[in-house]
Amino acid sequence: MSDSRVKIQALRNSKSEDDRRTCIGLLSTYLAQNPQDAEAWYDKAGCHDFLGEEKEAEPCYQKSYELGWQKLPAHEQKSFFVGYGSTLRNNLKYSESISVLKEGIRHFPEYAPLKVFLAFSYYSDGQDRLAAETLFPACLESADKGLDGFERAVQ
Repeated sequence: MSDSRVKIQALRNSKSEDDRRTCIGLLSTYLAQNPQDAEAWYDKAGCHDFLGEEKEAEPCYQKSYELGWQKLPAHEQKSFFVGYGSTLRNNLKYSESISVLKEGIRHFPEYAPLKVFLAFSYYSDGQDRLAAETLFPACLESADKGLDGFERAVQ
């Protein structure tokens, strides 16, 4: 891994808004030279999401998806679908959000955060009954395990 990617990874995981903004700048420079790096697009999307910049995050998630979410590290793949689906919902693209989250569930059926965020998307789309039918079992599934770091977003 190059020095710039090591620095990017450290900044990407920071809880500091300034670090995340710095990371976005580094990623933009890196991606200008490496536009086929799905992981870097995902990292940039995550930084924008952290800053509440869903409009900017969406095309980054889309690019990562197009390049192949399967290229992401295995431990990031489930979170990719949650982030992308949640961003689409926040951008009022409910049917797209539902589609992305359902795809994530097909690949990771035991991952409760996907189901919780799918319930949010159903609710936002006016499908209250389906939202409840999805959310309640997901809450039971996640009771022991938590929501894998998505607690802040759920709140």
